[in-house]
Amino acid sequence: MSFTSSIIIIISVIIIYYVLIKFFTILFRITGLPEEKAGFQSVSLLTNAGYTTGESEIVVSEKTRRRIATAAMLTGYFFSVVIVSLFINLFLNIDFTKLDTQLILLFTTFGGMVAFFLFLRIPVVRRSLNKTIDGITVRAFKRAARENYISVLDTYGDDAVVNIFLYKVPEFLEGKRIADTDMRKKYNVNILMYTRNGHNHYVVADTMFSAKDTLIAFGPLASIRDAFLLKEHGTRQASRIIDSNANVITIMSNFGYQVLADIMLHRVPPMLADKSLLESKIKDYFSINIMMVSRKDKPLNLTKDTVIEKGDRVIAFGPYEGIHTVFGESPS
Repeated sequence: MSFTSSIIIIISVIIIYYVLIKFFTILFRITGLPEEKAGFQSVSLLTNAGYTTGESEIVVSEKTRRRIATAAMLTGYFFSVVIVSLFINLFLNIDFTKLDTQLILLFTTFGGMVAFFLFLRIPVVRRSLNKTIDGITVRAFKRAARENYISVLDTYGDDAVVNIFLYKVPEFLEGKRIADTDMRKKYNVNILMYTRNGHNHYVVADTMFSAKDTLIAFGPLASIRDAFLLKEHGTRQASRIIDSNANVITIMSNFGYQVLADIMLHRVPPMLADKSLLESKIKDYFSINIMMVSRKDKPLNLTKDTVIEKGDRVIAFGPYEGIHTVFGESPS
């Protein structure tokens, strides 16, 4: 392989690496992570940098995110080996009789690459690129989807603008005109528009949603999750959870992004297993307060040394995403 060929391949691999970071960021966003956290997870996993803080719980405690993370890590390892090999090959192909010419070519090429990435940071270009990658990724993701997914587009305090892909229409919307549902009253969520078969449509009184539709919605993020994530509809769809190993989460009240949840433990989450509430650091990592624990229908006297057991009933208060991450996923 010639010196010039080595440079071209290295530049190509770096550009592909950049696109992959965007790709995995979008995948994490589709599973409900805000863009900032999704980007952090993607960079950490693809660069094999790793991290040991509570942030990792956001990924490892949810099955779909674990699968995405596994793919990102394997991809990262592959590209790390390829990039190191290419740089070694580049230096082995240096011809010291033409060192000046090769150095000029090297600095010119990498200078051009830096300029290219600066060009991609121009707002109009960045939005166009993100839209293209987002479209390709979401289309591929939809083909493999087996549940509803929420992609957070932007947040405004406790409220959010989200993109919702409907693998299955929730019960309260199934076969009903939007005007005949009490979605706004019950969830305080507004559906702004929807996409069906590649065409955008505005929502009117007679609109009825179908599987494979993509919705743009605005409202409290906790309420949107409660309404559209089929596995956690609280009191509205608790009967859907029939796996004997899955914890049953009932949302008792919403307070913006914070919720009061009644959780029946059919399994003890890993971060709480054989640990006291103080040792688990559940409040430090996830801002979750355990308000009450009932065992065999008798409330326990909670202390910092209380250890939660299988079969306990827990009343918890905290961010909906945190409660779902800690308590919501059954073993895969």
